[in-house]
Amino acid sequence: MKSQYYSKKIGVISFCLFILFFITSCAARYNRYGLPQYNYTYQIPQQLDDGWQTSTLDAEGVEPAKIDEMMGKILKGDIDNIHGIVVIKNGKLVFEEYFDGFDRKTQHRIFSASKSVTSILIGMAIDREIIKGVDTRVYEFFPEYEGTKWVDRQYAINLEQVLTMTAGLNWNDWKYPGYDSRDTTRQMTLKGDWLKFVLNRDTIEPAGKQFAYNNGLTMLLGGILKNASGQNAINFAEKNLFTRLGISDYTWDTGNGGIANTAWGLSMKLRDMAKIGYLYLNGGKWNEKRIVSEEWVKASVKDHADQDVFLGTGYGYQWWCGKSKINERVVETFYAAGHGGQYIFVCPALDCVTVFTSKWIGNSLGEFRPQMLLVNYILPAMLPPATPQVINPDPATLQKYAGDYEFPKWELKATVRRRGDRLFIDLPKSTEKEIRPLDENEFLYSLKGYGDVRLEFTEDGTGQIAQMVAYFGYANIAFRKKT
Repeated sequence: MKSQYYSKKIGVISFCLFILFFITSCAARYNRYGLPQYNYTYQIPQQLDDGWQTSTLDAEGVEPAKIDEMMGKILKGDIDNIHGIVVIKNGKLVFEEYFDGFDRKTQHRIFSASKSVTSILIGMAIDREIIKGVDTRVYEFFPEYEGTKWVDRQYAINLEQVLTMTAGLNWNDWKYPGYDSRDTTRQMTLKGDWLKFVLNRDTIEPAGKQFAYNNGLTMLLGGILKNASGQNAINFAEKNLFTRLGISDYTWDTGNGGIANTAWGLSMKLRDMAKIGYLYLNGGKWNEKRIVSEEWVKASVKDHADQDVFLGTGYGYQWWCGKSKINERVVETFYAAGHGGQYIFVCPALDCVTVFTSKWIGNSLGEFRPQMLLVNYILPAMLPPATPQVINPDPATLQKYAGDYEFPKWELKATVRRRGDRLFIDLPKSTEKEIRPLDENEFLYSLKGYGDVRLEFTEDGTGQIAQMVAYFGYANIAFRKKT
């Protein structure tokens, strides 16, 4: 009887301990909103036989606290739709994390980041004198397309103008959604011969004058490479680029007629995407072996546009470039960018390559999220912290900033209000939120799901506030103040 009593008592105690453990576990895993909550523990990336040496954040001068902060927000769901992040610092793989079922073995669609890889292939062909140079007229590569407008009219469009998307074609990418029948790229994909479709487009302005994003031009690059080398882009890349970088697990889609989809068809693993970035960080070398000329790398990542290409960013030979103010320092970056937030960022000043992959369907404004994670967390972790300042703008100064602002191009509106010695901003489809002062004319606005946006107020020649510029990642929007 006594043994049964103690047995029952132990059973009750065990059950109570189990319930206590369960409650504690749930409390640790779920926050007060019922969302999963996790504590992040950094782990050095696994050393593999893939060409990368691994190291720790600390050993390469990366502040772990900023990375922990970023990971905490991702894991709690404050920042979503990220599939993977890889960071190379000082030539070492120091950070690698995956989400939503993705891992290091997964090929990920990189969409228009494929364009930057295509640019490398063109550079390699020029290095080998397979292609004469960027001044070559494009129609010369396509004698088999006699009867098209480009060839018959001998359009004065050269290879450089195709690379920089300044060909002056009648093309409307970015104007309509990709599924819209009016979208020129969609019209191209419904044709049997994509190259013929592009070569039959009219010009609407002189070549070399105006940037206009154009998937068809990148498809022409694949056709140029095939006609000049006798190999399609996939075979040329396999032999001359991927094999030399130790990249073997990838997929490159084709369009109608079997032509390589050089505009958006490549899928790669993140570690291999990082090799593309590191190749350019090293001026065209991999493991001390020349892959593509340094001259081509420099020309590729230089801004060739004479105007604002897209919200303050520039464009080279199928590579984007931009700069952002981080911890009181202006940092320049060039990058390959793909739909939905697929990125290869290269920051030479910090000896850093960062790769992001993201959800590509139902990810509104997903292109900006990786930019903001890079600028708000990863690059600040590699720089000395900003000098702490106590900023208390006087009410009269704050009152100057109050008012209504607009960005007519996108019909965006914002209202800034002063309450005492504090400023608040009201944006459409968002609740009013306080903006925190960084300086007398600079403030921070926290955009849910993305990160901090820096707001800068500027005056006109009379001392009146003329605009409010919102900086997010490498883009910016200049809101005009309404009078």
